[in-house]
Amino acid sequence: MRRQFVMPLALLFIAFGVSSYAQTAASEPVAQPSPAPAPGSADTTLIYYDVGRFFSFNCSGQAADGGAYVWRKNGTVVEELWDLRDRYALDEGGAVFRMKVRTNEDDFGNYSCAIGGAAPAITWELRGRPHAKIAPNTNVVEGQKLKLQCKVVGKPYPAVRWSVSNSTEDANATDVALVLGERAVLARSEQGVEGGELVLAAAQRADAGVYWCAPAGGAPASTTLRVKDMYAALWPFLGICAEVFVLCAIILVYEKRRTKPELDDSDTDNHDQKKS
Repeated sequence: MRRQFVMPLALLFIAFGVSSYAQTAASEPVAQPSPAPAPGSADTTLIYYDVGRFFSFNCSGQAADGGAYVWRKNGTVVEELWDLRDRYALDEGGAVFRMKVRTNEDDFGNYSCAIGGAAPAITWELRGRPHAKIAPNTNVVEGQKLKLQCKVVGKPYPAVRWSVSNSTEDANATDVALVLGERAVLARSEQGVEGGELVLAAAQRADAGVYWCAPAGGAPASTTLRVKDMYAALWPFLGICAEVFVLCAIILVYEKRRTKPELDDSDTDNHDQKKS
């Protein structure tokens, strides 16, 4: 009788436990595997290089599967580009693209590595690391037009920002728009750099200072501007005129003093001749 009573209880306990475990397992989220990347898909990697230096790309991480590595620049096979002819080398069976000569600005662009002509497996966007160049000293006469040209090395050319300070430390520089207001006009330079040209229609004495041009994401450069007085060229001329006047006066006085004794001697000789 006791055994008959215990068996139903045991079966009831097992059934309750199984049901609770199934409910708990069903309530927990199940991690789903990440979808595999589609064949040939790739993320473009942005890389900066210094103009005049070397760079290289490595495609060896991709399985060649017996196919050849195909390198392209801006969608064109590198073997067909005349500007790259004899300037690069393919190492490690074609898996490494390496520039073997010094680079130039036009080497920027989109490079890709493909296996057997398939869609690019790896892509890179190559940009020149920009840095600015400007004459270290600039002189202008007060009231004359001022034009500052900021040259940028490193394509594609980024926009240029101008600032001015009283020292050679750009940390204390202030944007030219805040200092000069509407008098400062920023235009595209002859090089094609946006904001690469700073123009003042009429320079003022207060405009003197250190002017900085900084390409976005690049190294800045500075020029020391000196604004000369508009009459600065007149003072040397007046000085020369004064020197000439004084010299003429000295010569005139000297000639008068030298001529007077000669006249006195002549009068004495004539008087002696009359007495005789």
